[in-house]
Amino acid sequence: MNSRNCKIIATYFGNRRYYPQTAEDTIEVLKDFIKNEQNLDPGVDNLDVIFINHDCGNKEGKTFLDKVDGKKIFCGIIRVFHRDWDNGAGLSLGSYNYGFKKLKDEYDYWFFHEDDYKIIKKDYYGKGVNILKNNKDIAMVGYDMVKALDAGELTYTQTKNHIRTIRILKIIFGFLIKWWGYGEYKDKHHEIMDKTIKLISQGQPTHAAGPCALTHIKFLNLIVEKNGDLPHHNIPNPQPYKPFKRNKSTVNSFMDSIKQLTLQPKYTTWHWLHCILGELEFSRVYYDLGFRITAYPDKENLLYSYKIKNTKKVEKNKKYY
Repeated sequence: MNSRNCKIIATYFGNRRYYPQTAEDTIEVLKDFIKNEQNLDPGVDNLDVIFINHDCGNKEGKTFLDKVDGKKIFCGIIRVFHRDWDNGAGLSLGSYNYGFKKLKDEYDYWFFHEDDYKIIKKDYYGKGVNILKNNKDIAMVGYDMVKALDAGELTYTQTKNHIRTIRILKIIFGFLIKWWGYGEYKDKHHEIMDKTIKLISQGQPTHAAGPCALTHIKFLNLIVEKNGDLPHHNIPNPQPYKPFKRNKSTVNSFMDSIKQLTLQPKYTTWHWLHCILGELEFSRVYYDLGFRITAYPDKENLLYSYKIKNTKKVEKNKKYY
């Protein structure tokens, strides 16, 4: 029996820090994304694309998605689901969890990524499936692991510097997490940070960045059996409708992050918890079960980022801090 394959796309038509920043931007991005899905051969004989819309109430975006529901793509169809706004909780990882729980009996292989980039290299899905089939200890293949840090390729000096940075961030955000009323998440936050430091010191990839990754249902079921959900947090967004100042930068620089922490400290702390309890933990958690994660090997010109409006470049041995 052939495997049943899907790709979960987390989307949202509200305010964002970077492009696409508006509902109109997002609709334009999705139009291009769908065109890519119609033309790109994923290397498998079936693949459905499933949009999970974190429904913030934008009618134009919801109408657009409803019109493409059922549309044919290269070797499958588009499916659309709208999940409750729930005070902005969960973000993209909440949509991943929602999609998996709703459709877990329908597919074998699961690809997850957000709506602000597209994969542009053919056969990516089939090659990823083969990696999982041929390596029983690999639970997840990451497709956005283009940085030396993400792929576990740091030099000795970079490793020391990054571990030091994580320890500093652990202290800073440990204080902010408690200060802004998120103290119940502090222990879990610190546990994940400590486990991440251990992986870096061992030269292991810490997580599948994005998260943009492929896995099999047996691994997802193990996580749900252990924790009840796929990793994410359900903390309400502290400023769900406040628009962000239109950012001229196309990337999230270190200084930009410092500025955001200064201007929007509670929101930044909330989003940081999303990054650690959600984005990082979504793939790091497999180490706890005795498995590992790996980077998709053919990384050059694999991803196009709508945020930076260019393909993501592979970086090796770059000093980040």
